[in-house]
Amino acid sequence: STLLFVLVVTALFATACGTPAPVATEAPVQPAVTEAPAQPAATEAVPATASTQVDITLADNTIESSLTTFQVGVPYSFVITNAGNRGHNFNISTPVSVVGSLQDALKTALLAVDQDQLGAGASVTVEYTFPASAAGANLEFSCLIRRHYDDGMWLPITIMS
Repeated sequence: STLLFVLVVTALFATACGTPAPVATEAPVQPAVTEAPAQPAATEAVPATASTQVDITLADNTIESSLTTFQVGVPYSFVITNAGNRGHNFNISTPVSVVGSLQDALKTALLAVDQDQLGAGASVTVEYTFPASAAGANLEFSCLIRRHYDDGMWLPITIMS
């Protein structure tokens, strides 16, 4: 009777294993279906908006930039390098002469990179897109450390809509 039980169980497994055979022949159809959605996903990643690189060099008492005119809504990648011997900060702000003080310029800055990130020889990359409210505004790149700013570390910029 044990032998009979083993034969019945074996027959059941053989029957169960035999029925998926048609499924195995259908399997090649599935990869074709899964490949189709993969291609649009790959092409969707390609049109990602690339940013425009802007090279900014901070030196002791000067700021130089590869661009000084910018477009609202365009992503920019600011590569800020401190080529000076002292730490600096970098800001996109209203001129001190307009807002009244270095602190007010810093409080209203559209973008501020702290001196801790821009020690002598340091370089940092910051992504920024000018908002519509910046179009036509009186703005500049600056180092808002008193002596540095007073000695000329600012550069007027233009933002177009």
